Amino acid sequence: MSKWRLLCLLLATQLGGCLSYAHHDLAQVGQWPPVAPQATPKPRVYVSLVAEHQFNGTPAAGGVDAVRWQQALVDTYSASGLFQQVTTQKVESDVYAQAHLLNQEKGVLAMAYITGFTLFLVPSKFDNVLTLETVYKDRDGKVLGTVRKSETITTWMQTLFIFAAPFNPGPDAVIRELAQSSLQEALQRKLI
Repeated sequence: MSKWRLLCLLLATQLGGCLSYAHHDLAQVGQWPPVAPQATPKPRVYVSLVAEHQFNGTPAAGGVDAVRWQQALVDTYSASGLFQQVTTQKVESDVYAQAHLLNQEKGVLAMAYITGFTLFLVPSKFDNVLTLETVYKDRDGKVLGTVRKSETITTWMQTLFIFAAPFNPGPDAVIRELAQSSLQEALQRKLI
């Protein structure tokens, strides 16, 4: 094999990449952190997360980083300034936020293989619909209400998209946006 062919093959394998972008289905959060009503003292909140991944409607392994995503939720709840304490430990709290995050991935697996076999010359695309459904309960376990928010992320895989990789929104950023929007609606509906 000539040096030029080897160099072209090496470059093709190294320049394959992905470009992801959010569809902005989610309405922008007005003010963050939100203006909280003057509660004395602020409530304590227990946050739990169950994460699930589906590929074309079928439960799939992988695609879930529940620990990291739960931490993104906790960070968002803490940054809101609405709560005295935000915890994932099972302790008595004033508000219980039980979140379910569903990552519904849709795409054609055969196209992903073709993209890989052609060293990313033939592009392919996948959509991930992230849906965060949060059930808010009071200290006695009574359901106060449910808030459901969704956002779609499209990912294209093709040669030369390697340069877009540093600018791709990760799921953590989208999960924070979902949590902010959920908290804003819960505050408006007086669930917290």
